[in-house]
Amino acid sequence: MTEKVLRFYLVANKLKNVIRNGWSEVDISSDRIESVAEHIYGCMILAIGLDSETNLDLDLLKVFKMIIVKELEKVTLKELTTRDCPTTDEREKQAVETLTRLTDGLVKQSELLSLLSEYNLKNSNESNFVHQLGKIESDIQAKIYDLEGNFDLNKALEDAKHYGEPLSSEIIPRIHNASDGWILYDRRYYTDDSFKELSESIQQLKSL
Repeated sequence: MTEKVLRFYLVANKLKNVIRNGWSEVDISSDRIESVAEHIYGCMILAIGLDSETNLDLDLLKVFKMIIVKELEKVTLKELTTRDCPTTDEREKQAVETLTRLTDGLVKQSELLSLLSEYNLKNSNESNFVHQLGKIESDIQAKIYDLEGNFDLNKALEDAKHYGEPLSSEIIPRIHNASDGWILYDRRYYTDDSFKELSESIQQLKSL
C-alpha cells in the first residue's frame, strides 16, 4: 500500500517544477514564475473563499479532488494555451490515458477517473465551478504579474493576436493594461454571477 501511495506522490510532485506554459509564452519577467502545483494551490484557496461567500451548493472535497485530477495530465502533457489547437476529443483522450497511468494500482483509481470524466462533461455544479475557477485564478495571477511590472503590455497585445477572429479584433482595442487580455478573454466563460463580479473586481484592481 505505502509503495503505491509514494509512487503516486512522487509522480504528482513533479508539478512543482512544471512552469505554466502561458506565462512562458508572454515572457513574464518575474524571477519566479508560477508552477502548475502553485496554480492548484491558488485554485483551492480561491475555492474556499468563494464557497464561504456564495450559495453555489458545492461538495468542497469533490471540488478539491477535481482541481487536482484535471491538472495531473500536465506531468507529461504540454499545458494548452490559445496558441494550441488540438481537438477536445484528442486532448481528453490523452488526459484520461495519462491519469490512468499515474493512478495505476490505487484502490480509488476509478473514482479519480470518474471525476476527470465529470469535469470534461461539465454536468455538475462542481465541474462547472472548477472550469470557471481555473480560468479566474489565472486571471488573478495575470493581474499580479501586471501590477508587479512583470507583464509587458506589448507582449500582451502580441499574445491577443492568437485569440482568433473576431475575438482578437474585439479585445485588442480594450487592452490598456497587460492583464486585460487574459481577463477579457476568459470573461465569456463565466456563467455564475459570483465569477462575473470577481472578474470585474480583478480588472479594476490598482494595487496588491
